[in-house]
Amino acid sequence: MLKDVIDKVINVLKKNGVNDVYSAFDNISTESKGKHIYSVVGVSEFESSTPVYSLSYIYLPFKTDVEIRIVGAKESSLYAVYSYFDEKIQPSVLEMTAMNCSMKKLSMKFDSNIQRIVLSVRFSASGVTKLERSSYEY
Repeated sequence: MLKDVIDKVINVLKKNGVNDVYSAFDNISTESKGKHIYSVVGVSEFESSTPVYSLSYIYLPFKTDVEIRIVGAKESSLYAVYSYFDEKIQPSVLEMTAMNCSMKKLSMKFDSNIQRIVLSVRFSASGVTKLERSSYEY
């Protein structure tokens, strides 16, 4: 379920021209992610409600907090990282109407571990996942 949410966000970002975007759950090192600006998508909170069953499907309502971290290049300025967010990431988040998104938090800091500026944006998302019921013969 978490992977599905992250994949949906990554797909919308890629569709809108965000090329270097990764899952927070991948095993790719920071050095391998590139020398340019890149984004990392993760989930910080997740809650699912009682499933609704039909003959063919299971509908699972959920609420989640998705976090996108935009990591600047080593020589990036605060302005360059924020401009990237403003031009590429924010329009993509606003486009995710299927997940009912609203922005909760935006922060920017210098990460001394990787020696880069990092802009983090957290937004609430909610929706319903539809799963096909398996037909078992007993």
